[in-house]
Amino acid sequence: MHRFLPFLFLLLSACGGGPDAGRDAGGALRVVVSVLPLKYIAERVGGDHVQVHTLVRPGQSPATYDPTPRQMAALAEADVYVRVGVPFERAWLERIRAANARLRIVDAREGLDLLPAPAGDETPDPHVWTDPLRIKRIAFHLRDVFSELDPSHAADYRANAARLAAELDALDGEIRQRLAGLKARRFLVFHPAWGYFAARYGLQQIAVQHEGKSPGAHHLGELIAQARRLGIRTVFVQREFSRRDAEAVARAIGGRVVALDPLAYDLIDNLRRVAAALAEGAA
Repeated sequence: MHRFLPFLFLLLSACGGGPDAGRDAGGALRVVVSVLPLKYIAERVGGDHVQVHTLVRPGQSPATYDPTPRQMAALAEADVYVRVGVPFERAWLERIRAANARLRIVDAREGLDLLPAPAGDETPDPHVWTDPLRIKRIAFHLRDVFSELDPSHAADYRANAARLAAELDALDGEIRQRLAGLKARRFLVFHPAWGYFAARYGLQQIAVQHEGKSPGAHHLGELIAQARRLGIRTVFVQREFSRRDAEAVARAIGGRVVALDPLAYDLIDNLRRVAAALAEGAA
């Protein structure tokens, strides 16, 4: 397949067309995002004036994902690509640019304070959408981009972003109240995707994975001892990873495994569920 990629990129670039090539029949901005949480933000801000396509689908890993030819075709027709620094983008970003010279590439992390990635990765942690207040900043960023590209609907973009920001402020207050009395401020996760959520609410995630890999017997034993010492009874997992190691830890501490998806579409509902799961796991 890879030997045909240069030809594919030339073909897609040729199909990119003129200044209006990225608009659908109804005049909507065509937006492509890397992961589903960004789709939620883009659709909430853009409303009926945007058509949003997501590259990484449910159950797929942003670490190992390769865009399909159909998705590359969508990028060749798009106005905007919203990236967030997930691993597959490192290999594909230049190819995405090559597919559409007129594509506006927006980094959702622009202007945000970024946390370092877990040990074993030199890049910043990309999971900025797990913090309501950072989500609000992303929404304002997309509001400005959409307004620049489609000024006739700027008032709608401003109003939509303001509504989403108000919901995120309310969610932030709700989560703070929910977690205020939490005595156990540490929690176990298989993959460390909740760093921004943890930092916002005075928590600490402890990863079962070690340097991005399943733990060896020694590290697993240390985790179990640490969880027992801290009174941790719940291990959080996401569906694109194996549950085997998480279930081994849960059995050893007499706890349970709870599935939480950091890549879920509905950000507000998902972060509310995370706070509830943490509160229940500490009970």
